[in-house]
Amino acid sequence: MNKEKLSRVLLINDTTNWYHFGCTATSLAIKDEITKLGYQLDSISITETYKITAPPSSIQEFNDGNNFIKFSVSHSEIIKRIKQNDIIIVNGEGTLHGVRPAPLSLLYLCYVAKVFCRKHVEIINHSIYPQDNLSVDDRNIIKLYKLVYDAIDFAEIREHLSYTLARKIGIRAIESFDCSPLYIKNHYTPDGKKDPKTLLIAGSANWLNLNILSDERGNIDEFKNGLSQFSSYLNAMHRQGYSITFLYGAKDWAAKDDREFIAFVKPRLKFDLKIFEAKNIDQWLSCIENAELLVSGRFHHTIAAGCLGTRFIALNSNTPKMDGLLKALGTERALRYDDPDLAEKLHKQTLESYDKSIDHILGQKLCDKAMLNFHCLHNAICYK
Repeated sequence: MNKEKLSRVLLINDTTNWYHFGCTATSLAIKDEITKLGYQLDSISITETYKITAPPSSIQEFNDGNNFIKFSVSHSEIIKRIKQNDIIIVNGEGTLHGVRPAPLSLLYLCYVAKVFCRKHVEIINHSIYPQDNLSVDDRNIIKLYKLVYDAIDFAEIREHLSYTLARKIGIRAIESFDCSPLYIKNHYTPDGKKDPKTLLIAGSANWLNLNILSDERGNIDEFKNGLSQFSSYLNAMHRQGYSITFLYGAKDWAAKDDREFIAFVKPRLKFDLKIFEAKNIDQWLSCIENAELLVSGRFHHTIAAGCLGTRFIALNSNTPKMDGLLKALGTERALRYDDPDLAEKLHKQTLESYDKSIDHILGQKLCDKAMLNFHCLHNAICYK
């Protein structure tokens, strides 16, 4: 083996300009750490990978050289940039679940980068739920995911539940953490303020986005009932004197499910819900830091609350990733939007949250785990 260190890194699935500012913070932190190590960095945005609308979907199609030739013609720019770089780092985040176009596209890019282009390939900063949940009984789906993970060089998984599932199906991986705490540590200066009786709410990938085919959301009628229960909880908190604000905002391509949430919940509220659109990451982080309590099904919002000393109640998302996250944050499982007793349980957890101490060194613990995403690059074990 030639011991000349590889120097050019291509980051695929860059979420800097996508969905909400938690995704922005995560990708900025990833790019920051890679460049600190002296690598030349190129990146491909998630908006480009989402344009791959009909990726191969079976082991046979993944292994078919003719498919790769056709793909190389129809997506020539992506393949060109893979070939121009030495190391391919895929920012998996929450994309790798199920067998829809978005996860299949990332899996296929990983596979062809390794098998056909002979590159060093890693999937970092991600959760993995091949069947959208904790099931592993669909052999075709599991074998397809295994094909890719067995081929690549390293996988760093960001939460414990997903890591445990990966190990269960024989995937070699390292348990790391999401990279957003690294951005908070290195680029945000907390002001230390808490506004009394402020309740901040945020959305979830689990709202009324009906094209997300996941039973983690639950039965849709029960889900809508749960959202009505959520509205009842907000009305009760307002009667108790809380100022309630909905937080959203993104650098670009803002979350569609946030708009769906507002459209569903606002008519069911007996007060004027404040809506705050953060214009940059600092505004987004400051809003979370200054709140007394965050109630959210958002992965990155909950992480930010944990890092900034804001009490939080977590709800489920479109995969079990929120439960996996809460294990790292040292708290109970997420409540479910389709729970018929959601309002009562939200009230109970609200009261209990004030009896719990805040771990003021949690942010550093999470940063230490997040740095495991770069252990291979940091230890300079990527060679020709």
